[in-house]
Order: sequence, then C-alpha cells, then structure tokens
Amino acid sequence: MEDLSKLRMEDLTRRLRKLSEELDELEEQKGFVLKQTGIHLPGHVVKKFEADTIALTKSIAELKAELEQRKSKL
Repeated sequence: MEDLSKLRMEDLTRRLRKLSEELDELEEQKGFVLKQTGIHLPGHVVKKFEADTIALTKSIAELKAELEQRKSKL
C-alpha cells in the first residue's frame, strides 16, 4: 500500500469506507457462492476469496491505524 501519511484525513476516511463496502460485498458474495449445493468449486476459487478477504482486511487495518494515530495527535 502507498504511504498513507501523505493522504488527507478525508481521503483516508473515504478510502476506508470504500474498502469496508468492498469487504462486505465480498463476504456476501463468498457466502452465496459457497452455500450453493450441487456445484463443485475448484480449490483456487475458495483460495481467491480467502486471499481477497485477507488483503482487504489488512488494508482496512492499516487505514484505521493511520486514522487513529492522526486523531491521537489532535
């Protein structure tokens, strides 16, 4: 991820909101796909869901940490 310290608070907040929405959509999609009966999913599909979830969660945590750090300085 890029250097978050160079972004404005508004940009960080906007990016956090967007990534949170993407994570919610991914979780919903993953739940729908994995609950399908009678459909065999290749292992790489499940691994892709997991990798995407981990990446989004990590990015969200980094954004939250940067926002918290800035708020504590105010």
